[in-house]
Amino acid sequence: MRKSAKLILTIFIVTILFSNITFAINIPLRVVVNGEELYFPDEKPFIDANGRTQTPARFIGEALGATVTWDGNAKKAVFKMSGTTLELLIGKREYQLNGQKKQMDTEALLINGRTFVPARYVAEAFGATVRWKDEIKTVYIDTNKTGKVEVEGDTREVAGFIVPKGIDLMVAGADEDYSYEATFTISFLRKNVEKQKDDMEKILLQRLSEETVKEIMSLVRSKVKDTDVIEARYFYDEKTGQYLHLAKSWPMRGSTISLYIYKKGFKPF
Repeated sequence: MRKSAKLILTIFIVTILFSNITFAINIPLRVVVNGEELYFPDEKPFIDANGRTQTPARFIGEALGATVTWDGNAKKAVFKMSGTTLELLIGKREYQLNGQKKQMDTEALLINGRTFVPARYVAEAFGATVRWKDEIKTVYIDTNKTGKVEVEGDTREVAGFIVPKGIDLMVAGADEDYSYEATFTISFLRKNVEKQKDDMEKILLQRLSEETVKEIMSLVRSKVKDTDVIEARYFYDEKTGQYLHLAKSWPMRGSTISLYIYKKGFKPF
C-alpha cells in the first residue's frame, strides 16, 4: 500500500510540474509598436531557436510605416521606407541594408506559406528602438525617438493628430531625418477595413481641410477588396501648407492603403 501511495504521489507531482512548464511555454507572445499591440489574425509570432522574436513580415513592416514586398524568385522579403531598403532572404543570416551586406544571428523563415522575419533586425534597420520584457513575453518597439508620440489616457498624439488607442488603423510618427511626419496605414489583414477608413477620415479632419480629406477618402474608399488597385497620387492641403502622398495599393492578399503626410515646407517632387 505504501509503495502504491508513493507511486501515486510521484505521478501527481510530476503531472503538476509538467502542467506548470506547459503553461509557462504557452504564454502568448505580444508585439507592441508605439504603444499599440499588433493584431495577428492567423500565424502568430514566436521565439525561434536562436532566441529571436519572429513575426509575419507584412505586419511588422507596415506597423513601422514601411512598404513590404515578396520576391518569390529570390525568396526574399523587401522593406522600403524613406530611402531605406532592407532585404532579408529566407534561411540566410546574411542580409542587405541599403545595398550593404550585414550579418544577423538568426534568419528569416517561411512557415505555412507565410514569411517570418526577426522583429529586432527589421525595427532597428529603420531606426526604431526595441525592448524585450521577458516576464510578460512582450516586445516593445518605439519608432519615435523625438517624442512625437505621447500616450495619455485613451488617446495618443502623433504629429498633431489625436489618435484613439485600440483602433486597427495604424498611425505612426517619423524621426527628424525623414521627409514626412506621419503615416496612416489601412491593412486588409486587420479587423474591419471599413472601420479603419472611418477612423482615418475622422483623424485627418482634425488638421486637414474638408476638401483635401474628401479627395483622399474618395480614393481610399474605392478600394473595397484587397484585389482592387489605387494608383499613387499626391495632394496639397491649403489649410496646413503640406503635401501628402497616397501610395499605390497593389492587388494582392493582405494589401494595404498607405498615406504619407510630408513635413511643412517639403515638396516631394
